[in-house]
Amino acid sequence: MGTNIDREQFTASDMKRFTTRLHESLAVLHELLDQPDFGRGAPSLGAELETYIADDAGRVLPLNQRLIDEMQDPQVQLELNRFNIEYNLTPLPLAGAPFAALERQLEAALSRLQDAATPHGGHIVPIGILPSLTRADLGAHAMTELPRYRALERRLKELRGEDFSVEIHGQDSIALTSSHVALEGANTSFQLHLRVDPDRFADTFNTAQLVTPLVLALGANSPLFLQRRLWDETRIALFKQSVDDRQRGNGAWRRPSRVAFGQGWVRRGAWELFAETVALHPPLLPVLGDLAPGTWQPGDPAPALRELRLHMGTVWPWNRAVYDPADGGHLRIEMRALPAGPTPRDMAANSALLLGLVLGLRDDIEARLSAIPCRHAEYNFYRAAQHGLEARLLWPHRRHHRLEEIPLATLLEELLPHARAGLIAGGVTPADADAFLAVSEARLAARTSGATWQRGMLAAFEAGGLSRAAACQRVLERYCAEAATRRPVADWSTEA
Repeated sequence: MGTNIDREQFTASDMKRFTTRLHESLAVLHELLDQPDFGRGAPSLGAELETYIADDAGRVLPLNQRLIDEMQDPQVQLELNRFNIEYNLTPLPLAGAPFAALERQLEAALSRLQDAATPHGGHIVPIGILPSLTRADLGAHAMTELPRYRALERRLKELRGEDFSVEIHGQDSIALTSSHVALEGANTSFQLHLRVDPDRFADTFNTAQLVTPLVLALGANSPLFLQRRLWDETRIALFKQSVDDRQRGNGAWRRPSRVAFGQGWVRRGAWELFAETVALHPPLLPVLGDLAPGTWQPGDPAPALRELRLHMGTVWPWNRAVYDPADGGHLRIEMRALPAGPTPRDMAANSALLLGLVLGLRDDIEARLSAIPCRHAEYNFYRAAQHGLEARLLWPHRRHHRLEEIPLATLLEELLPHARAGLIAGGVTPADADAFLAVSEARLAARTSGATWQRGMLAAFEAGGLSRAAACQRVLERYCAEAATRRPVADWSTEA
C-alpha cells in the first residue's frame, strides 16, 4: 500500500494545505504532459509480487518485519498484514524475451524469500487467498506496525462512520463485519506495470480495461475465503468491500468506491485519471513534500509531485495511472487485478497474454469502444471474477455495430492470435511470445485455472470424508507441492 510515512494524526489545516498542493500538482502535470518529448521511451514492464507466509500446518506466520530486517533487500517491502510480504521486480524492456526474464526474476524472488523464511519454519506461498485462512487470523493483531497503515485505517473509518462490512455470495456465502482493514490483507496479487508514451496512453488504458476480464478469468486463483467457496477471483469483491470508506443511507450522493473498475473510457489522456481521482476522493494521508509543486518550471528535471503520487496510492482502481519522475519522468499503467501464483511460469504467461491483448487490440480500440459502453465492460469484469472461465461476456461484434454475449473461453480462443501479433509488434521475439502464450492455450484447452484446480481438489478431499477445514489444509499442502515442481497449473495432478 505504498510509501511509508511517519505520522498518524492530521488536522483540518493539513487537509487544506494538501488539497491545495494536489491542485497545483494537477496544473504542473498538465503542463508537463503538453511537452512534446515528455515520457517518450521504449516500452518496458515491471511487476510486484505479494505472497503469504505460512507454517507447516498452513497457518499464517506474522514474519514480514523479521524477514525484511534479515534480508536487507531494497526490493522487498512490507505489506498491510504481518503474514504478507512483497517483492518488487526489476523493470525489463518489452523488446526481446521479457517473459522468460520475468519468469527467472519471479523464481529468484520466491527462492530468496523462501531462504529467509525457512529458518523460522515459514513457507512462501504465492496465492490469491490462502485456503486455510481463518477469521481469527484477521484481527487488529494481524496488521503490520507502521504509521502508514494505522493512519490509513483511522482515516477510512472516519470517512465511513461505521465498521467495514463484507458480503459475498458464491457456491457458499459469507457476511461479516470488522472494525479494521485487516480483511484487505487476505488478498495477495501480482501487479504488472507497462510504460506507455503519453500520446498512446488513452488507447492503451482503454484497451487494458476492455481485456482485463479475459485474463482475470483465466488467471483466477482465489476461490476460497475463510473456507467458503465464493468467486473464482474472490479478491475482487473482498478488496472493494474491506476498505470501502463511503457512508451508507445518509441521503447524500455517494462517491464511487476507492476500489473500482473505472468511471468511463478515457477520452484524451492520462491527466483525466489523475484529475478524476483528486475530484472524487478525499485525501487519506495529507503529508506534504519538501517542495511545493508550483516551484517547477519548464526545463527543470521532472518534478516529484509527491502529494499527487501519494494520493494516487490511496485509491485502488484495478487499472491505475502512474506518474513516475524517474528516467526523466514517464507514465505507466499499473494492472492490479491479477492474483499471485500459482507458479512463476503461470504469472509470466498471464503477463504475456494481458500485454499481448492490450498491444494487439489497441490500434482499433476506438471502433470497439463505440459499441460497448464502459458500464458493460465493468459488467464483464465482475462476471469474470465471479464465474471465471464459465462466464459469458458482452463483446463488440466483429462486423456489426452491436454487442453480443459470448462464452469467455470462446472469446479468448478467438483473440489469442491478436495477442501474439501484439507481442511481436511490440518487439517480443516469436520464441518468447509462443512459449508463454502456449501456457495460456493449454490452460484454456483444459478449462483450468488456479481457481478451478483448488475447487476440484477441495471437492475431492471432502468427498473422501474430510471436514471443510481439513480439506482446505490439504488443498494448500497439494498446492505447495505442485507449485514446487514449477509446472504450470494446467499440468498439475488432480488426483486426491
